[in-house]
Amino acid sequence: MHLLPALTAAALLAAPLGSLAAPAGDASSVPQLFQSLQARENLCHLQTPPQLCTPDPSVSVEETARRAYQFYRAFVVDGDPRTMFSLIDDVYQQHNPGYASGPQAIWPLFCSGRKIGNEQGTDWCFDAATNMSYARYSTIDRWRWVDGCVHEHWDQGERFPTEGCYELPTNATA
Repeated sequence: MHLLPALTAAALLAAPLGSLAAPAGDASSVPQLFQSLQARENLCHLQTPPQLCTPDPSVSVEETARRAYQFYRAFVVDGDPRTMFSLIDDVYQQHNPGYASGPQAIWPLFCSGRKIGNEQGTDWCFDAATNMSYARYSTIDRWRWVDGCVHEHWDQGERFPTEGCYELPTNATA
């Protein structure tokens, strides 16, 4: 057994991931494994989201619930702006007076792929009766889905549902 590789591996695993990050523009000095653990796709070089959701009236309730879970993951847990905005339509009505409507108005807030939380400290719900989805983290957000796309958003004084949340089939969350 070689002691040096074992010690190096132990030191890398014990070090906080943030200490392994390379300065911007110097990714060649960070091992590929650690880049993928820390990296989120930063799309801020784009002026607008790369793809928005195209409403489709044939999208089922089950598919909308699956998309709502995908949206929650992209927004809260994964910090994935590409997936997040691919589920928002081109209308996107914002009901927070501090923000304009339209996906382009919120793009600068999310293009960097910043995570908000993790699955252990957050929750989500899709209420098929109202076509609303919810995310609970440090606040509660609510979105109305129209034809399989996020169409409206609220985030002031929202209440997380205590019942009526759609149960996804176990293979739908993988």
